[in-house]
Amino acid sequence: MNTRPYPPLVNRYGSVGESGEWRVAIDAYYWDKMAEAYEIANNLSASNLQWYRMIEGEALTRERSVTKQVTPWLSIEHVPEEIDLDQAHVDAISEACSEVAGRLGWNFEMGVMVSILLEEVNAPWHGARAGYCMDKYPYDKICIPRAAAVSVERLAQIVRHEYTHVITLNVTRGRIPHWLDEGLAMLMEGESIPLGPNWLAPDPLNGAFEEDRRVTEGIVNSTHAYAQGAAIVRYLYSKGGEVKLAKLLRAFVNHGLWAEIKINLLGEPSVDEALHEVYGFGQRELFQMAKP
Repeated sequence: MNTRPYPPLVNRYGSVGESGEWRVAIDAYYWDKMAEAYEIANNLSASNLQWYRMIEGEALTRERSVTKQVTPWLSIEHVPEEIDLDQAHVDAISEACSEVAGRLGWNFEMGVMVSILLEEVNAPWHGARAGYCMDKYPYDKICIPRAAAVSVERLAQIVRHEYTHVITLNVTRGRIPHWLDEGLAMLMEGESIPLGPNWLAPDPLNGAFEEDRRVTEGIVNSTHAYAQGAAIVRYLYSKGGEVKLAKLLRAFVNHGLWAEIKINLLGEPSVDEALHEVYGFGQRELFQMAKP
């Protein structure tokens, strides 16, 4: 398993550095020790306010929540005073995860906690208000706002999206580019967004996903990025369906020794190696062919 924090959220919220008390707080956060992380963060300055807010939201939820172990690989955390987690909600979460796992050939090698956050967490300062996935220990964690969990249909849709990230993170060891990660999640979710006015090259497209979604411009640009990522993945889907998409994920890590050296030491992107192995073309060609 990749031991790095989930790249999209690290990019979105920023790094807290490699030393100091904030590092201790974030280490506790990645072990999902929310009370410990929150206690440390409360004694620090607001220099890392967005990380503090994420810790705060999950910690306050933990204080008031109960956890239901649904399967050996799935647990659900919720606050009973805010949401009635009936069997329909439990089934929606479990079935959404199982559906995506079946479509992408995943055998539940990593456990996951789905946390339905307190209503007060759904605030303008948060950059992932629709839900997010974090690479934690000893499980990955999907956090969903309470408002999105009221509707069973919407809940299932969000879980399909976020559980896709659990799979891509673990299968590719974090090597998957942002456009492919989010485009595949959109395909699994079943969501469709109209394309924006500009068709971006790979690097600008990856960067657009990381724009500040607390401001209007960031919301617009990131929405267009999701739409383009989804369009590109739909093109890949047309060339071999979900079987080839599942092979593509595994192609990020099944390289020979020389390819691994180029990726790890020279910084060459593994996406081209993976695309050529499965589809016979690279990232640049793909972007040209998928463009409407």
